[in-house]
Amino acid sequence: MHPNYAPKEVFEQILKWAVIPTFDLVIEHGNKGVILVKRTVAPYQNQWALPGLRMFKGENIDDTLKRIAQQELGIEINIDNKQFLAQFVGKFKTEQDRQDISSGYVVKVNEEQELKLNPEHFSTMMLVNSIDEIPKNIGAMYKFYLTKYFELKEK
Repeated sequence: MHPNYAPKEVFEQILKWAVIPTFDLVIEHGNKGVILVKRTVAPYQNQWALPGLRMFKGENIDDTLKRIAQQELGIEINIDNKQFLAQFVGKFKTEQDRQDISSGYVVKVNEEQELKLNPEHFSTMMLVNSIDEIPKNIGAMYKFYLTKYFELKEK
């Protein structure tokens, strides 16, 4: 457990009163496509998503992005080449009417890196290469990021 990870009962109170800073990764897996994961936890439970987590107190953005890649996919990322994509405010009916301010970043990883999904958060993964391949069962935040990413890539 991270030293700044709030116990469940404390986190429930934080969710009731505060907006949560989260980060999501559009990960280009070599030339194979962008990694999507199927979530097993709220919010967006049983929907396709991008790997992402909240920022912990004491972390900077680069620390958070590296931790997300390591904790969620078991991979190392080079944050020197990260690209800011956009921000999205997510509002959820679950978890105390949770509200997140998410920042999306694009990173590239070598396709030879073996992906190891976090089994506590994800059931499976897929790769997508275009707007047309974005699954229907995807969270609004992730659809927003992927649409923006593919539109920018086409320019």
